[in-house]
Amino acid sequence: MSNPSSTILTESGTNELEIIEFHLEKVLPDGSTKTCYYGINVAKVREVIQVPETTDYPNAQPHMLGVFSSRDVLTPLVDLAGWLGVKTKEGFDNKFVIVTDFNKMTNGFLIDSISRIHRISWNDVESPSQFLESGEQDCVVAVVRMDGNLIMILDFEKIIADINPELSMEKYDIQKDKSVNLNQKMVSKRNGATIMVVDDSAFIRSLIQDTLSSAGYNVIVAKDGGEAYEKLIGIAESAKEEGVKTSDLIDALVTDVEMPRMDGMHLVKKLRDSADYAELPIVMFSSLMSEDNRAKALLLGANDTITKPELGRMVAMMDQYIFN
Repeated sequence: MSNPSSTILTESGTNELEIIEFHLEKVLPDGSTKTCYYGINVAKVREVIQVPETTDYPNAQPHMLGVFSSRDVLTPLVDLAGWLGVKTKEGFDNKFVIVTDFNKMTNGFLIDSISRIHRISWNDVESPSQFLESGEQDCVVAVVRMDGNLIMILDFEKIIADINPELSMEKYDIQKDKSVNLNQKMVSKRNGATIMVVDDSAFIRSLIQDTLSSAGYNVIVAKDGGEAYEKLIGIAESAKEEGVKTSDLIDALVTDVEMPRMDGMHLVKKLRDSADYAELPIVMFSSLMSEDNRAKALLLGANDTITKPELGRMVAMMDQYIFN
């Protein structure tokens, strides 16, 4: 399945996406196997290939099986089952590799089998239940019910950050960033502003929240576009009851693109169609922010975009749109 990306609808405000369903075959204590169902957004996938020849890499991170060349790019091969704690048959026979391309990084993930592409509405994508979530360590960002099976949409950003911490946004320290104004006057000024952060990854959500809070901003969080929209409608109603403008209660929005229930593009479209939020500063923060997707985001009404590795741009961008 080479170059699976076709017409991706997620970024057009239609609230739809395409996912690739793939499987890991879990070996049970009695020697039998059980199929585990997983999914990834087509927009993150460069290609699906048979397992290539790999080269051992010295001092490799745990669950890194080696490196290979993907279109002349040196690419790590990750043992996805090993990272997930799913025991599968050893060896590479009859297995495949999903090659991903997002956050300006290329990675390969070893899987047992590939199924097919599903085109679905984000309305049919569920957030993991509160009883299943484990905070920042959770690696499932969404669940899709398909043909009687539960397909787990994995947090590949979290997986890559865990395997290679040097490439993680966790490395960013606002206190060491000389480009960010952290004098008391500016921090106090930010204390009067509130930003909503929307991301289905608890890991990413926490990083953004910590960065903005460290700069002085008040932060409200939501785990998907549906929850964000509900909270924003509530804020607008509270503003009317208090006799103030909505902008007195919320100053800006930072949102991911791909999220359960309502994706970021659809959220922007709905907000721009609302008189309460027609002028709200909105920044889209996504691993899928190609030039084409950036153009679509701006067309729908976003003020700006950031690619997820560029967490260091966040505070300055918020300062620009809130105070200027």
